[in-house]
Amino acid sequence: MKAGCFREIEEAFDVSQLSANSHLFVSDHEIKEFPGRQFVIEATTSMNKQELKTALQGITHANITVRNFPMTVEALRKKLKIKDGGEVYIFATTLSDNSHKLFICRKIG
Repeated sequence: MKAGCFREIEEAFDVSQLSANSHLFVSDHEIKEFPGRQFVIEATTSMNKQELKTALQGITHANITVRNFPMTVEALRKKLKIKDGGEVYIFATTLSDNSHKLFICRKIG
C-alpha cells in the first residue's frame, strides 16, 4: 500500500477497487499471479442490525480489517460480538457512495 500503485494494479491484473480509499480489489475470477492475499466473498452486509444478524449467523470468530471505515477494529469487534481468529475474514469499508459495508470472506489457498 505504501507504494501507492493502485491504478497500475487495476490495469495489470484486471481488478477494480471497491472505492478509491479502500485499497481493496475485487474481481469476478481468481487471479493466480496477484501480488497479495486472495479471498472469496461469501456475503456482504450493511451495518443494519437485521442484515448483520443474518449475515453473521454462526460466526463466532473472525479476522477483522478496516479500510476507510469510521470504526476501529476493536470497536467493530465489540459491536459485532465476534472474537479474534478463525477462518473467516471480515473487511469493513466505506464505498464510493459513502455507504458502510462489511465483506465476509474466506481465504483462497
